[in-house]
Amino acid sequence: MDWDGLAGYLSALSHKDFRMAGDIIGERLLPCVAPHVFWSAFHALLGYHAKAFLGTMLKAAQARSHTVGFTLQHGGFLLVAGYLNREGTDIDRLKFIRAMLRIFGENVEELDYLFRSLHVEDGAARMDYLLQGSGTACAFLLFRAMRHAEHDHALLVRCCRSLMKKGDSLSFNLASLAKIYFDLPEVKGTFSLRVNPYQLGRLESSFEEFGKLVRGI
Repeated sequence: MDWDGLAGYLSALSHKDFRMAGDIIGERLLPCVAPHVFWSAFHALLGYHAKAFLGTMLKAAQARSHTVGFTLQHGGFLLVAGYLNREGTDIDRLKFIRAMLRIFGENVEELDYLFRSLHVEDGAARMDYLLQGSGTACAFLLFRAMRHAEHDHALLVRCCRSLMKKGDSLSFNLASLAKIYFDLPEVKGTFSLRVNPYQLGRLESSFEEFGKLVRGI
């Protein structure tokens, strides 16, 4: 694809036509193209004008997520990750990660790959992002991030309080579980989740066991 030619064409458009072209690209064209074309376009348009096109590309990614086989584990995504790591702003990275948390909120493998590709390895850093997501996979990775940061008692308490403020049952159950697992008496609340001691040992290694427990199944 002639991405330089596309950039030149877009640059010559009026503001109104530029926005219309962005809508056509993001809502009609890119949701349907082959994966390598999608990721190539994503990378090229970020490099051309990230502020104008990041939202457009994330909408296209959301549309593609409803098709079978959409994944970050594609060579083209590494180009996008490379851009975000080297040239992207903190806001760019935050917007991208938030969008992927919405798309892959139930997929541990994809979210773990996302964080590794964007070099978000530190437990506290992952916690900041994962608190903004939802879904069982987000909760599972948040619990594992808390395990990596369990030396920081105050951080774990703040994380639990943030979960409780979210107000949904999954977040509240995770706060209840963390209170027990990490021994956090400062976390106050009326919790309905009941946990047997033998269940605690399998939580970090088994997503299935974690999901059953945190969803009260």
